[in-house]
Amino acid sequence: MKQIEGTNAGVKFLGDWHEVVLFSHVLAKFLEENAPHKESVDAYEEWMPTDGDEEEDMKEKTAEDACMKPTEVEEDFNGVKEELKDAEQKIVDSVHDVANGKSPAEDLGEATKDIERLVAAESIKSMRKMEKSIYKHIMLKFNPYYFDTEDFSVNLERKGEDRYALSVNISDEVLRGKVQDRFK
Repeated sequence: MKQIEGTNAGVKFLGDWHEVVLFSHVLAKFLEENAPHKESVDAYEEWMPTDGDEEEDMKEKTAEDACMKPTEVEEDFNGVKEELKDAEQKIVDSVHDVANGKSPAEDLGEATKDIERLVAAESIKSMRKMEKSIYKHIMLKFNPYYFDTEDFSVNLERKGEDRYALSVNISDEVLRGKVQDRFK
């Protein structure tokens, strides 16, 4: 039932779910030994299909991988309650500064930064949630499940009852040649 063929951009594997899973593992091992960036292979291993996966799992993995990555603002974010509490304390401190004849500018500036961080982090979180929903419920209805790095991309598509195509596209000619030679 399984079949592999070379393509202009890499290789294409056809088979049932279990065969695609096995091929994915063999491919990951080969890429681990040959791809220029280990991060690409690690990310692929997180995304690739497994025996326990169902289509909904692949949809989730694809949407998760396609969405914007966490930002520095989110990493610095301490949570809504904490940011508001910190901003409130800095505003109170600025009032004390005025009462003591000092400039409130520094404390007010810091309070503003806390509020900006809160708004930015929550906005990005909301955008990511919307982006993920669009991928899961719209984009993946019309496109195969896909994974993309600077080293290679992979598409997984249902081709009938328990028949799937896994296409690997590689832009680097040397790596593409190695993959094509390995899976001839």
